[in-house]
Amino acid sequence: MVRNVDDLDFCLSSHPQSILDGLRSLRSHPKLVDVTLCAGGREFPCHRGVLALCSRYFHTMFSGDFVESIAARVELREVDPDILAALLDFAYTGKLTINQGNVEGLISTSSLLQFQEVRAVCSRYLQHQIDATNCLGILEFGEVHGCPEVVAKARAFLLENFDLVLQGEEFLLLEKERLVACLSDERLQTRDERTRVEAALSWVRHQEASRLPHLSDLLGLARLSLLPQEYLAESLLKDSLVQGSQSCLEAVQRVHREKTDLEPGALVNGNPCSPQPNLQEVLFVVGGRSLDDSDDDDEDDDEEEEMNSRSLPSNAAFYNTRTRQWHRLPDFPVYNKWGFSAVSLNNDVYVTGGSRGSRTNTWSTTETWKYITREGKWVTVASMLKPRTNHTSATLNGEIYVIGGTTMDFVEVEHYDPYNDSWALTVPALKYVTNFTATACLGKLYVIGSCAVKYNALTLQCYNPVIDGWSIICSPFIPKYLSSPRSVSVDGIIYLLADNTKKVYSYDTEANMWQKVQFLHTLHENGGFVLLGGQLYVTGGHWKGMEGDYGVEVEMYNCTANTWTVECSLPRLWFYTGSCSIFLDPSQWPEPFPLDET
Repeated sequence: MVRNVDDLDFCLSSHPQSILDGLRSLRSHPKLVDVTLCAGGREFPCHRGVLALCSRYFHTMFSGDFVESIAARVELREVDPDILAALLDFAYTGKLTINQGNVEGLISTSSLLQFQEVRAVCSRYLQHQIDATNCLGILEFGEVHGCPEVVAKARAFLLENFDLVLQGEEFLLLEKERLVACLSDERLQTRDERTRVEAALSWVRHQEASRLPHLSDLLGLARLSLLPQEYLAESLLKDSLVQGSQSCLEAVQRVHREKTDLEPGALVNGNPCSPQPNLQEVLFVVGGRSLDDSDDDDEDDDEEEEMNSRSLPSNAAFYNTRTRQWHRLPDFPVYNKWGFSAVSLNNDVYVTGGSRGSRTNTWSTTETWKYITREGKWVTVASMLKPRTNHTSATLNGEIYVIGGTTMDFVEVEHYDPYNDSWALTVPALKYVTNFTATACLGKLYVIGSCAVKYNALTLQCYNPVIDGWSIICSPFIPKYLSSPRSVSVDGIIYLLADNTKKVYSYDTEANMWQKVQFLHTLHENGGFVLLGGQLYVTGGHWKGMEGDYGVEVEMYNCTANTWTVECSLPRLWFYTGSCSIFLDPSQWPEPFPLDET
């Protein structure tokens, strides 16, 4: 007889995997399976229970009042046997290899058979493959197979990178309806109106005989009156396609005559019915507390603090590089904020984290603000999962990645999906850094930084979203410790600068090589580093010598000439700024800042 002892709770940790491995091995024994799937002339012995647990399609089939629920053989028509084999292996092992050759087949078959987990991961894989050469094909595939998240990412990429997309072969094979929808989308971003005209001409020229009748409609989607007179005379009027279409030739000649008859300096108004604004790329700056803000004696009173904050003017603006003027924008709702990060995505601006904005309350926040460019207003979107201050952000494959800025002893990363308005955790970086910057380059995310110890060399870490993993890149001549570094990428080259130095570095991601470039003219602290119109712009303030003056110059770097020039000054003496580039319609621009504010 067993004596009275405490209960013993026994758990065999290997049991779940053993059962799964056992079920997989039992598929080779005909007497121990209860259904055979048939596809493409091949047979796949399976277990109804396993299929029902992994697939809603099979759960409904085997649990409902259907012939297949008791049949020994189930025929799956129009299913690729190789894809089916991969899905069944996943059902029995939980493992699946996704690559460019099978991702489309996996998405279509997993959608049909309702393997939801497989469909979700394949969708994400496909989104990370989007580039200028395939976004149109992926867009069409997403529509055909009911993948709205893929469609949203591909369409956003198309509208943001139209100049690159129209150079590819996919663009020439577009259906007319798709091209019209693209050219008439108000979110389409182009350098100038010539891009739309050249897109129409290239598309028609590819199959001139059948497409020439459509040229008039396509040119109607571009505001010809905004084109330079020289372009009209020297290029468009002499183009063989325009000359081959009487309606197009007359339209271009009419606009050319109108521009010729105008007095020098006069502007031709675009067609008010045109759906296409002539967007221009501008430098967007959002500032924290400014030196020229009026101080209040009773800063400890939160209610009075809030009232005073509402009266503070102009903490958001943009700079037009053509007119060299600053223009006001609707104020960012949280005044005196610092430690935030600003980034543009889909031509909207997102401001993440930072302090709460009060002069007496510096706790980190999870809040995310979005400036909707078309509507000219600030709104809140889904909050980050972690409070962050002094973090960095970057856009990669249509999503926003925020890095660091938490109180943990490792670099926490999360990403934001604008389509679902949701944040999700990403695997943390491999090496802990406290002083760092991040930028996306050629489909990967690069984090450059070190711990806050002087002369500690920087570490270069790279995140590959396809495999959801990080790697540390060892490269020669990597700079030593830099304070509050900032980075931006241009054509596979990452440029790097910092607060405490005028030195600027470049990193060639393909050659894996660092080198110095031309020095800055002055320091730029707590500012931004932005690519705009093929040039680099640096914002941020600095104290000028012993006299205590505060300078807020903006410098511009010409990548081709390797030269820095002082472009302008910020419109206010902002201590902390976030910067990015966006496209705006000149017809909707507000008045410039008064001269005494710039």
